[in-house]
Amino acid sequence: MFRKGLSAIMLICALFSGQLMAGHKGHTFLWVKNVDHQLRHEADSDELRSVAEDSAEGLREHHHWQKSRKPDTHFR
Repeated sequence: MFRKGLSAIMLICALFSGQLMAGHKGHTFLWVKNVDHQLRHEADSDELRSVAEDSAEGLREHHHWQKSRKPDTHFR
């Protein structure tokens, strides 16, 4: 009986914890004014993502180039 009651209380606390935490000032929400604002925001995000991917690809190529210059190591 005690375990069932404790389980029910834990379940209720788990279900409502998200709503309680969302009410705190630590969470920020982005309110979209209109569709144009949302599209501009997504376009900026896509541009930043493409720049980051290009930079990462350059670093990968540089790493592979440096790694290719090292002599092979053979383990016995």
